[in-house]
Formats: sequence, C-alpha cells, structure tokens
Amino acid sequence: MPLRTIGLVIAAAFCLTAAGGDSPGQAEKYGSSYRHGYYLFLAGTPNGCEDCYIPLLLTRKSIEDLKKNPTADDWVLITTFERDSIWHYDGLVPIGQSEINEAERKVRISNKVYRYQEIGVSEVLRLLEHPLGKIPISRPYLPAKLAAGPELKQLIADFRTVK
Repeated sequence: MPLRTIGLVIAAAFCLTAAGGDSPGQAEKYGSSYRHGYYLFLAGTPNGCEDCYIPLLLTRKSIEDLKKNPTADDWVLITTFERDSIWHYDGLVPIGQSEINEAERKVRISNKVYRYQEIGVSEVLRLLEHPLGKIPISRPYLPAKLAAGPELKQLIADFRTVK
C-alpha cells in the first residue's frame, strides 16, 4: 500500500475519533434509532406540583407496535419541566406489554399510570437541542435510578433522521 494511502487512512481515523463518531460497539449497545416521542400525563391525582414535571418517553417503535411485541423494550425516560425544558434525564426504563393499555392510551411506569400523547419530531428536537428551555428553574443534582441511556447528541441524531 502506498505511503500516501496509509497517511489518508490514519487521517480519516483521527477525524472520526475527534468528531466523536460512535464505534460499532456503541451503536449496537442501544440498537436501532429512537423515532417516537410521547408526553406522559399523570392519570391519578398529583401530589403538589407533580403535574408540572411532565415525563417525555422516547421509543424506537410506536407504543401501539410495542404492545404487539411480547418482549420488553428499553425506552428513554426524560423528565421535563412544563414541557419547556429538560429537568432530569432519567435513563432507560424497561416496559413490556402488560404495562400498556392501548384502548385507554395509558402506560404504567414505576408504579404510576400515565396517559400518553405522541408528539412531533420538531417538539422532541426542540427539547433535546435546547434542554434549558425558556423558564429559569433550579436543577438540583439527582442520582440516577435507572440504567444510563444514549447521550443527548445521539438522540438528536436519531430524531433528525425521522421524516
């Protein structure tokens, strides 16, 4: 192989590493792209300002398609403040068929029942690209209770490919 070709291969590898490209192992870790976003609204009576913190659920398939799948899937759970900003990136939450009530458009997560409403790609991207939103709020450190999910930049890349 000519010396120039080797140099170009090394330069290309360096550029990919510097750009933060996912390695094949990282891409396989989270499977296919996340393509659907849902706001979750508490179906029961909220405690205090609990209904101010609206969960955002990101899935690879629609909830209706997931209901038909017998195996549980990991979904990204993000807590928003008033749908304006990301208050906390919760992580991956496994959800199976038994947690979905398609007829009532409800899903059970962590012993709470929520009504779900699908939102558009532009709304998901607005939150992911501008996580601080427009409403100034305090964001205290909260320890992770769930497994870590893909980074925000990966989720942004996933949703940018959705048409």
